[in-house]
Amino acid sequence: MRTNSTTTDLMRSLGSKLHPSSVREGATLVEFAIVAPVTFLLILALIVGGMGVFRYQETSHLAREATRYASTHGGQYQLDGMPAKTGVPAVLTSADMEAYVATKAVGLDPSNLTVSIAYSAPATIVPNNIPAYLDTNPNLVPPGQSVIQNYVTVTVTYQWFPETFLVGPINLTSTSKIAISY
Repeated sequence: MRTNSTTTDLMRSLGSKLHPSSVREGATLVEFAIVAPVTFLLILALIVGGMGVFRYQETSHLAREATRYASTHGGQYQLDGMPAKTGVPAVLTSADMEAYVATKAVGLDPSNLTVSIAYSAPATIVPNNIPAYLDTNPNLVPPGQSVIQNYVTVTVTYQWFPETFLVGPINLTSTSKIAISY
């Protein structure tokens, strides 16, 4: 009988630990009500932030791709009659570049893209979008070191409206510069 009473005492002791008193019955619900909105807000911010990073990476890629295209489809390309031979248009204005970039935009709204193109050639080079090199020592055979004189710079700006609508539009801008090669 003594064994029975010890077992009963042990069961009562364990039972009180497994089932908390009625004072703490709603504590879990209150804790969940505090923690759940914060957790969901952090998850939502992480998702929207990831979408912003994707859009910036895409903007950077478009700037690099547009610069590469402009460096190989510039003035010399036009002068050699390549657009008629290949069917690929030359880049002469920002509108030409914007049309090219719009076809390459993946996951971005093309109406929110702005593209500007600039050539940095000396005033002696006309047109300014052809490759030009300056020989530092023309008396050497073979020629001395050549210095590239003109570059093309493309700036792509994307106006991003975050999906949560908590903040206004954010301008994501990327600039790329490369020597004109054709």
